[in-house]
Amino acid sequence: MKNVEYLEAYRNHLQEEEKSKGTIDGYVSDVKDFIAFIKKDITKIKKHDVIDFKECLRQRKLKTLTINRKLVGVKQFLDFANERFELSISARIKQEKIQKQYSLKDEELLTESDYKCLIGAANEAHDTRAKALFESMYYSGMRISEALQLRTDHVEKGLKVIEDIKGKGSKYRDIYMSDKLIKSLREYLEVRNQPYSSTTKALFVGERGPLTRQTAHSEMKKYAKKAGIEASKAHVHNLRHLFGLRLAEQGVPIQDIAKYMGHTSIEVTKIYLEKPQSHYVNLIDQL
Repeated sequence: MKNVEYLEAYRNHLQEEEKSKGTIDGYVSDVKDFIAFIKKDITKIKKHDVIDFKECLRQRKLKTLTINRKLVGVKQFLDFANERFELSISARIKQEKIQKQYSLKDEELLTESDYKCLIGAANEAHDTRAKALFESMYYSGMRISEALQLRTDHVEKGLKVIEDIKGKGSKYRDIYMSDKLIKSLREYLEVRNQPYSSTTKALFVGERGPLTRQTAHSEMKKYAKKAGIEASKAHVHNLRHLFGLRLAEQGVPIQDIAKYMGHTSIEVTKIYLEKPQSHYVNLIDQL
């Protein structure tokens, strides 16, 4: 078999595992990078190939977290190939070690003021869909993949708890809906009028069908630019971060924050209880 055939089989495997489109595209892209780098049949991969690939990623100035993510993708691909096709690729993949840090970077986070400007820009453009999408994450802490799973019947029924949305790892989790969010989504539903509006139950739709993650990111960047928000902050995931930070500021117990955020481990939730990096920078300057 050729490398491209192994890769296609891997893609099919991920689809059978019901991984999200974003996860599948990410893993396949990382494996393509690796295959393009080694320039050899995967059955002939040796340990030094992985080490050289890791060094190449370092030279590209990629963050350690990004390097490790790519290595995870390659490892899972090789494990799959060994098991499915009974290969004997023995290259061991070792991730870079990172000391766990729980502080967020100020320059990458949205502030309350940024959010108000973002919504203001959407309102000015009379873009009810963008406003509803942004508020879905701001008022509930949903991931963008979860927000795009919202359906018209969720809104029509005025559900306070939505139980049939898949979160990270394709696991269903409870999404808690506030009255403010339900009101916003109903306002959007009243004007939801796209070519595919009558053929799909997906709440957020565009001219070509259900809204995609890429379109959501583009909308965020467009309105962030109009609102004068720095490009480094223009990520929809930052709306989710802002929700978590607001909960922490109000003194909500960590186990409750984890519940709202859909975290399986409180260790992940700790990031919202820690002060941002600027706090530690200012503190050390005062010593």
